[in-house]
Amino acid sequence: MSRYAVDLIDSDSWDDQLSGVTMLATFIRQGADVRCLLLPSKSRIQKLIDTLGWRATASREMREAAACIVAHLAGDIHLAQFPGAIRCISTLLEDETLLAYWSNCDQQQEFPHLRSGSRSTMHTLIRVTEKIMPEFRHVVQKPTSSGCNELILQGLTILERLASDHHNCMDISSTPGLLSKILAPLCSSTLIRGINNSSTWADVVNGTFKVLCSLIRCPGSTGESLRREISANQQAISNLKSILDRSNGAGQELQMRAMEIVTELALDSSTNTTEETKENLMNQQLEIFLLDKESDAISEKLQTTAGRTLALLTANTKPNSSRVNDSFGRLTKLLDAKNNIKIRIAAVQIMENMCVHCDLDKGRVKDTLLPQVLAGIQSDKRGARQRGDAKQKNSSSAGDEENQNKLAPGNGDENHNSSEQVDNSEIQDSPSTTDQNESSDEGNDEQAATKELQGGLLSLTLVIYDKLISPDDFEDAVEKKGLGNGELFVKKLKTILKENCKETITSLRIVKLCGQIATSMMSRNKYTEQFKNQGFVDSLSEAKKIMSNLESCILFAETDIQLKKIAAPLLSELEKEVLLLVG
Repeated sequence: MSRYAVDLIDSDSWDDQLSGVTMLATFIRQGADVRCLLLPSKSRIQKLIDTLGWRATASREMREAAACIVAHLAGDIHLAQFPGAIRCISTLLEDETLLAYWSNCDQQQEFPHLRSGSRSTMHTLIRVTEKIMPEFRHVVQKPTSSGCNELILQGLTILERLASDHHNCMDISSTPGLLSKILAPLCSSTLIRGINNSSTWADVVNGTFKVLCSLIRCPGSTGESLRREISANQQAISNLKSILDRSNGAGQELQMRAMEIVTELALDSSTNTTEETKENLMNQQLEIFLLDKESDAISEKLQTTAGRTLALLTANTKPNSSRVNDSFGRLTKLLDAKNNIKIRIAAVQIMENMCVHCDLDKGRVKDTLLPQVLAGIQSDKRGARQRGDAKQKNSSSAGDEENQNKLAPGNGDENHNSSEQVDNSEIQDSPSTTDQNESSDEGNDEQAATKELQGGLLSLTLVIYDKLISPDDFEDAVEKKGLGNGELFVKKLKTILKENCKETITSLRIVKLCGQIATSMMSRNKYTEQFKNQGFVDSLSEAKKIMSNLESCILFAETDIQLKKIAAPLLSELEKEVLLLVG
């Protein structure tokens, strides 16, 4: 059915084209993935993009459906390949711009000659704005039109997904007038009143914040210029601070976006953010991160965002020592396996930064933090497997063995990539198809998160061992966790190393951390014989052969700070050092 809809887009008949885009948009909203049918054809994509700009000839229904399809494809679109694309996309924002004028409480500041009591106010506003936007009359006739809101939200979604490519970010930022439209809600003096009084306006603001979060992270001058522009606008900074204040009624989704924007501003030295502002921001994020989800009615997403942004800030700025000591116990408890894995990842990163920058009580590190970290290293992979087994058991108990097989990790990618997914029979069963894809994606996400947590735990172990405790203290902690005299811990490192001999960024990081922990231990005359007996050098040499090409590529990743950290030390250097230490 979806193939038929795609063929209709190629038709010369306007009615056929409308039918085709409407059908495809419906399939996409039901969860179907039709990218494989559209992306190979540049002409079809160009036609869909051009439709977005046909305000004079295309019906609103046609533009809405086309916008839905382009939003579906946007993550794979490179603007440079489609002439005029960004201009067409930007027209989706223009209809709603007038709704902003219509709703804006401070319009008299924009047009000081207007008087609220004058009968000619509305007619004057219409005449002034019609010169700016030809479509204004249509919007005024239906100021609450869901169609207008649908177009603006789709336009913002398209821009957000396009901005995942930094070349697209440069095109978006350099398009005359577009960036000012995206920034307009953030810089409005009535932003807070607007989002509290109108859910429609709050949705639009949230959409613009998502686009800004993508653009502001763009490497090079594009992101830097935007960060400076926002930080120099007092109204924008005031709005961001007000949204972060949880008492003002702003939704948690907006708080997340504001937190990400303010964090990026604070991390950029060119914005001249004061240390006091950074400390206040860190305190605010720490408070949110440590809140109890049930008693404080905080979403897991907001808590995770607070933890992730706090980890970024504490990596570059020393936190307040008293706040660190006060929160040490609660942060350590967040490492426990019963917590959400994303919360645990953030907690590990924050604790590592605190271990690096702060003067922590070494006794608490040895007795409280290190045992929790070692328990995570020892048990996390097994825990993930048990969670997966439990999911399969629940699926089986529902009596759907066929779907259970489709959801198995080994079949997820194959099912997802099959072009038959969008055939007629599967569109008929779109809910189950969507559930299968979502289950597969969740499984992949959980596996990636488990690897990320494993790397974080190993990195924290290395910092603790190198900077905070003695080898004897470490051995005491190992024994308390039932790892014998350290031989089992060495064996575990060897197992982790072998499991991660794969050409992935996360696995490369884990392998290097295993090698660094080994060299750190042996350089202190600990466990040398055990590492030798386990054949640790041979495993490291094998990993070097498998990962050498990937490691070479990372050396050129100049714009990614995290990749640059992984680049050193080289596996060849670790191999030589381990060889020397084992004799």
